[in-house]
Amino acid sequence: MKEIEEHPDWYYPVQDMRTLILGTFPPHQKQWDYPFYYPNRANHFWKILAEVGKFTLTQWEGMPAVEERKFLMRQMRVGVQNIGLVVERENQSALDKDISVLKFQDLLSIINSNDSLQKVLLTGYSGKTSTYREFTKYLKMMGISYTKPDKVGAGFEFTAQFNRPINCLIGNSTSPTAQRGGISFEMLVDQFRKAITA
Repeated sequence: MKEIEEHPDWYYPVQDMRTLILGTFPPHQKQWDYPFYYPNRANHFWKILAEVGKFTLTQWEGMPAVEERKFLMRQMRVGVQNIGLVVERENQSALDKDISVLKFQDLLSIINSNDSLQKVLLTGYSGKTSTYREFTKYLKMMGISYTKPDKVGAGFEFTAQFNRPINCLIGNSTSPTAQRGGISFEMLVDQFRKAITA
């Protein structure tokens, strides 16, 4: 069964944002532990970010978890957004292959209005609706030129020409599915650290 879903209004503007981390779309609401990005504790996104920021997460439910994650974002000067604004999802699945983006978020405004932003980290590249694939589709739709990466894979980079050149890094998904496929926590921490601190 397919459902049309609109992304909740979760965007949180971080002052002096240096890195924007992009995902595809949240899991189905039935899988949320709190109403914010990466809302399922099985996904290691926030644990990875906390590891890079040397921060200990203590909250895993409801609004206390949301406020703790916003604090972490401010401390690290990291923004988070998903590419899809409206999607069609099949069978309440969280897998990219079961999600089709029907309408994009206004990423152009986020990037162009944050002069301090230096990098964009794309979390996922292999699925048919991966963050990398949808981001480059968005760039083409908006007429934003970009250099082709040497290879589409984790660790590779390219530049997109918004109102200034922005360095875009390709990383792996932080989902449990990716981890079962051999993407270790340590590998993801290294990818995040490169995007956030380099």
